[in-house]
Amino acid sequence: MRGAAPIALALFAGPAAAAEGFETCFSQSIAHFEMGFARTGVAETIEDYALVTRDRVHHCGSLAIAACDRGQAPQACQRALAADQRALTARVLASLPAPVEVPASGLLPGLYPQLWDVAHGISAGDDCAGADEPVSAWCDTHEARLKLTEAVALWQVARLMGVAGAAVDLGWVSDAMPFQPVPRPEEEVS
Repeated sequence: MRGAAPIALALFAGPAAAAEGFETCFSQSIAHFEMGFARTGVAETIEDYALVTRDRVHHCGSLAIAACDRGQAPQACQRALAADQRALTARVLASLPAPVEVPASGLLPGLYPQLWDVAHGISAGDDCAGADEPVSAWCDTHEARLKLTEAVALWQVARLMGVAGAAVDLGWVSDAMPFQPVPRPEEEVS
């Protein structure tokens, strides 16, 4: 897990490294999806949609929150992280076509429009209302992380439908950090 080292270091480096650690982890989560997409391409079966997941991005957000918690100003760090995640969510959503521009999929015709509505929706109310500052900062960051995971899931579905490009091409991730295969030991020649 060579990618885990920078993230683990960010956990102990404090809030200054939280954003960098999140960016690294986020890029790796996008790269993981792209590796799966490289194998399947545009979805031809419902099973191809098993690639869609919010888990990796959610985990990256959890690591970044934990990095903030270990710093000198955890609430300020979390508020900045939440702002960064909201800005990233806006970039992801702006890069995707509206449902009216997307031909209905024969496999899951209502999936993209439904995910579009979820990703563009707002909470039924302020889940963080009345909380003291530490809980309010965490809650704000948690909500931003959830909205980002919804936006990424929408992009994953659009990618599988063939109506969205790679994140790097769309401009909301600078490097998809392709994973390098683990070198195999050379076979001994007799």
